[in-house]
Amino acid sequence: MTLHGHFRRSVLGAALLAMMAFGTSGCMGPAMGPAMPDTDWQTDYEDALSPHTQLALGVLKVLKEEPERVPAARRAELAQRWQALAKLIEAKAQAADINAARRTVEAMLERELLDEIKEERTTRGDLMGFMMSSGVRIPKGGMSSLNPDHVAAVKTVEALNKTAR
Repeated sequence: MTLHGHFRRSVLGAALLAMMAFGTSGCMGPAMGPAMPDTDWQTDYEDALSPHTQLALGVLKVLKEEPERVPAARRAELAQRWQALAKLIEAKAQAADINAARRTVEAMLERELLDEIKEERTTRGDLMGFMMSSGVRIPKGGMSSLNPDHVAAVKTVEALNKTAR
């Protein structure tokens, strides 16, 4: 391994450890919303994510690994619906409004795909790993002003728009 490669791995590792330490201390961690309950999604396991963030991470994974499972012809409309969901998340709207917007997104996806995403039971650790791997930058207000739920939604909109026909 080159000196540059070793340095990059060391810095990345230190940054990840610092981020985890700040996040677990509670004082400087990202502003993650509570796991929003919904009768159709599991949110009662340890470090559960809200249904909309579970869905976002699941769709991002599918777009990367099996893009044909999200029809390219529907991605532009799906991105528009997801953008509306992202705005509600950012505005810290009522759970009922966010759930309703998420359901409009779900209606455009195959039931089998939704069931697989729900079975993943993604956690906050999965979300933080995604954010690190996708190059999310810490905003000017620091880690506590970061809304990872919103970040996941926005990254999903970007990925859908990028791959739409």
